[in-house]
Amino acid sequence: MKKRYAVIAGIAIAIPLSTALSTTRANAAETASAAWATMDADADGSLSPEEVAATPWEAKFDAMDENGDGEVDKDEFQQYMKDMQSSQDSEDA
Repeated sequence: MKKRYAVIAGIAIAIPLSTALSTTRANAAETASAAWATMDADADGSLSPEEVAATPWEAKFDAMDENGDGEVDKDEFQQYMKDMQSSQDSEDA
């Protein structure tokens, strides 16, 4: 059941999240918060590999897990989102 929820969550956030990167920072931050709430299926404050399995985030999990503890906490996720936004801004300039 969790895997099915993760797949649905991944699909549900993939399109809005990708468009958020090309909008304002405020909208991107709001979308990131919504994505977090959707992906953290067990509401434990961190993402496990199982929660992002079969989603667009699965391939990015190791990059998001800055401290290498096998989980992505909200701070790591937000930092990854900021880095993505900065990279996008640099490409647009």
